[in-house]
Amino acid sequence: MSPRSAHSPREKSWANWNGWPVVILTLATLLRVLHIWNSRHNPTFWAPAVDPAWYDDAAMNILSGHWGPFPLFRAPLYPALLAAVYGIFGHDLVAARLLNVALQGVTIWAVWRIGRRFLSPAVGILAAALLAVNGTAVYFANEILSTSLEMLAAALGLWATLRLTHDRGLPAVLLCGLAWGLAALVRPNYLILFPVILIAVLAFRAPLSLRTAGLALLVWLAGAFAPILPVTAANVFRGGEFVLIATQGGVNFWIGNNPESTGALSVLPGYGNMWRMEDAEREAERELGHPPRPGELSNFYYDKGWSFLAENPWQSLRFMIRKTLLFFNRFEISNNKHILHFAALSPWLPPLLWLNFGLLVPFALLGIWTAWRTHAAKLLLGLAAVYTISVVLFFVTARFRMPAVPWLSLLAAAGMIWIVERLRRRTRSREWLPLLALIAGVVLTHMNPWGLREAPTGWARYMEGNAHLKLGNLDSARVAFMDAYREGQTLLYTQLNLGVISYREGKYAEARRWYELALEENPRSDHAWNNLGIIAEAEGDTARAIECYQRALELRPAADDPRHNLAGIFFRRGVQALHEGRDSAAVASLEDVLRLTPTAITFYDLALAHGRLNHPADAVRCLDSALARDPYLAPARALKEQLRNFPEAFPTGGASVPDRD
Repeated sequence: MSPRSAHSPREKSWANWNGWPVVILTLATLLRVLHIWNSRHNPTFWAPAVDPAWYDDAAMNILSGHWGPFPLFRAPLYPALLAAVYGIFGHDLVAARLLNVALQGVTIWAVWRIGRRFLSPAVGILAAALLAVNGTAVYFANEILSTSLEMLAAALGLWATLRLTHDRGLPAVLLCGLAWGLAALVRPNYLILFPVILIAVLAFRAPLSLRTAGLALLVWLAGAFAPILPVTAANVFRGGEFVLIATQGGVNFWIGNNPESTGALSVLPGYGNMWRMEDAEREAERELGHPPRPGELSNFYYDKGWSFLAENPWQSLRFMIRKTLLFFNRFEISNNKHILHFAALSPWLPPLLWLNFGLLVPFALLGIWTAWRTHAAKLLLGLAAVYTISVVLFFVTARFRMPAVPWLSLLAAAGMIWIVERLRRRTRSREWLPLLALIAGVVLTHMNPWGLREAPTGWARYMEGNAHLKLGNLDSARVAFMDAYREGQTLLYTQLNLGVISYREGKYAEARRWYELALEENPRSDHAWNNLGIIAEAEGDTARAIECYQRALELRPAADDPRHNLAGIFFRRGVQALHEGRDSAAVASLEDVLRLTPTAITFYDLALAHGRLNHPADAVRCLDSALARDPYLAPARALKEQLRNFPEAFPTGGASVPDRD
């Protein structure tokens, strides 16, 4: 790219029009708001699931004053910002999405300013326009995810770093560090960019003496870790573990680097892509011999992932190459939701999805070649390359790539403007050599040796069925699940949910049939066994219910539902026996409860039973356990005081009201 001073007056006349930012931002806002408007009739809009549900819950917890639990599982800046929006507008899912529109609007404005100042006015306008009409960015504006804030953090970090080419003072260095520190609190992947930024800090302020270089590095690090260290301190003092920002990384590293991984799907060995966090915790507990704490769990899976890579060097190399090629491919890899299906809620949006990596990467390669003399191009290449590594080390999905889009938009715009300039000047053929980079980029982004294709729409209908079920729309949920069932997608979970609908409608025989079909699909489904137990319990067959719950727990010992349900049966048996004076039977049932879910009220009832059986030591031990779990349990406190004054006195009747249904 030629220096800005070399641009023709003709370019300056159109590129310096002050109305461009208004036009571009208006277009960007219109596209995003229109897609949000079109999506509002879909049930997933009102019933977030998977990661959007996590962010929504985290924001509501923050709003109610409950930060954590510590150490944090995910980076905290986006949930905190979302909580602020909820604090102003209430729990408004439309406002949550309009926050994304605002964040992307600021990102587009920042990209325009960066391009204008550090490349050329034309590049700034075109880069902002490319981001404004980027279909994938429009799609993610409608998702309650940190993606939009991650893109803004990438743009602001770039701006703060490039400012050092003009403002070499230490306050500018401090601001640059602060920008990247905040970025790491949005997406910890940005931590891996710190060496690139430090090199840029020194290069952009050269020549420097050893003393001034060291001072600049210290100032930058102070700015970067100023927002990070309070989070680290909270993790240490409130969570009891040294975790720099969040604990999510270890599990993500393992699911992206294991013998069953595809590099594109979240796959936990033995559980496929429908795993739950308790599955990962249970596997770690089995190998460690004790329940791991969150930081320990993360470190455990980091170790497993690195061990897999080290023990399989050639497979790992091929794996990393594959993930790198997937990162740059035009294909958008869905993660939480079926991107193409939900983008099509706005009929005009699917064609705009092609304006993401399939367009940006080829022209960005051309832009790197033609603008290499500029500080901006060198920094953009370094950021994009290292960020790519940070994603490839884990696994590739569409939203993990989005932070690189503002950078690629600038480079792509530079490449496009170079072509326009050459066409205008009627350049000689040998000066078109940089087009080789463009051709290579087209090949890179459009190759498909893996047979990539969008998942069947049955997956999307399954998700819509879940949303309808969550919202209580049973008829609509059944229609959606039947669509998924006919396509043969997620058969096990579709059958389970169809059974849930039948159960809620009181059609127990129909529900049982769906659960039995689910067991035919997967005899090791703890969900199916648990739900069969619920049916048996509803029909009064307690023995069959116990058998089903126990079978579910054999298959998945960490499963909460069958544990809770089985404990509920034993608890009610124990309380009934206590009321009827069958104290030995009460002890047996209540001890069964404690083996499943120790609670204060169960320990209290067991103390009553032991007291009646003249086991005072056991009774006192149970009371102490009850009060250790709930110091304010009034019956236990009263009985403990009574025993202190009258050691031989135990009540002969009455028991707690069952706390389970």
